[in-house]
Amino acid sequence: MEQLLSDTEMDTLLTSEVYGHLACCNNGKPYIVPLAYVFHENVIYGQTTEGKKIEILRNNPLVCFQVQKQNEREWKSVMCWGSFEEMDFDKLEKAEAIPILERLTQRLSGIQENVGIAIPRYSFEEKSTPLMVNDRKSTLFRIIVTEKTGRAYTV
Repeated sequence: MEQLLSDTEMDTLLTSEVYGHLACCNNGKPYIVPLAYVFHENVIYGQTTEGKKIEILRNNPLVCFQVQKQNEREWKSVMCWGSFEEMDFDKLEKAEAIPILERLTQRLSGIQENVGIAIPRYSFEEKSTPLMVNDRKSTLFRIIVTEKTGRAYTV
């Protein structure tokens, strides 16, 4: 039977998963990519290197993000809509940057070798700085979730 998920159920799914799909659009052409992420207080945090995805997101910050969990014949799925914001380390206060980087480091360090990502770097004594990955600047970003919906199917 298909059912709608409550806000609490959607937040639980978003918090428990590590992978989702980020959809954006450039000149009327959709673009979707898998993304390792952290969800905290209605914000999706991620990290990526400079490339097509960041180029598109800088031009059009409106995004859709989807997460799912499936067990045999049962599934849960959440769709989020929101706005992309690049997190400029030169403008972030240390008090804001460190907790974000700690969350990302904690959640993503266990999967970094599987998906080829590098975890962010932070320091408690000095200002946080983004990591360079394969000679490309690593960009931290957040998606401020403005709307979400979730469904589940159980037998």
